[in-house]
Amino acid sequence: MFDAAEGAAKRIGFVAENVAMDAAGPVARTRFTVAPDQAQKLIVGLEEALRHLIAARRSADEINRVGSPGKDVYSGMATISLQQVAGQNEGGYLWANLKAKEALEKTIENVRNALEEYQRTESAATDAFKPKG
Repeated sequence: MFDAAEGAAKRIGFVAENVAMDAAGPVARTRFTVAPDQAQKLIVGLEEALRHLIAARRSADEINRVGSPGKDVYSGMATISLQQVAGQNEGGYLWANLKAKEALEKTIENVRNALEEYQRTESAATDAFKPKG
């Protein structure tokens, strides 16, 4: 979608997905606008954030492979607790990381779709005013 008001800068609108989830899906989505000439820069930034998120996931994978540092009960319980916090069960880091990754990927897709729609609309408007010969 795009919004263009007379005298105002042209903007494209997109929806950013929210990481917070309930049984029905995202709890909320947030609507943003960006200048069309800045949309690609936004996409590049979101893709960079996605790469960092994927790298952080590798750290959580490593935590889940760590064994207990000792044979005592406390070391074992601490290891289990750490693995739960870093794990993929709802509320664990791997779970949150996956939800954030999905939200970023969907937001990137939404920005790309909005930019493509804007470009199609601009092209159609430009073509409509071209002299027919």
